[in-house]
Amino acid sequence: MRTGPYENLVLQADAALNDSDKTFTVTTGEQWWIKSIYASLVSTAVEGNRQLDVLITDASDNPVCKAVAGAVQAASLTREYVFAPGNPQETGFTNGLMYRAIPDRLVLPAGYKIRIYDSAAIDPTHDDLTVRLLVEERTD
Repeated sequence: MRTGPYENLVLQADAALNDSDKTFTVTTGEQWWIKSIYASLVSTAVEGNRQLDVLITDASDNPVCKAVAGAVQAASLTREYVFAPGNPQETGFTNGLMYRAIPDRLVLPAGYKIRIYDSAAIDPTHDDLTVRLLVEERTD
């Protein structure tokens, strides 16, 4: 809840190892205005190109919005991704980092979900995906 003139910025994070699929659900009684999504994917030696996607769904899992990384990630690499409004739509990595845009003023109501995942599901129980969402939390 905002108690002053400043945003109520909150970090939502999941750094659990051995998975490449993370879902965050907007808390009951709140709205999340997505400011940025940071993801780090450490891929195992299992061959295959990982495709990092951000999928936003409503409470019934109907797709509302999707953002896709502009390049794939091969085996045995660590790559970082930043999805945020105003970012360029990069199609390659610069020193292991890629910027991608998401819609500006993307405010999600309670129950909506943000899924960040390797849509190719190359090594879903061994790749390590770390995700940090910076959101403005608002009370309904």
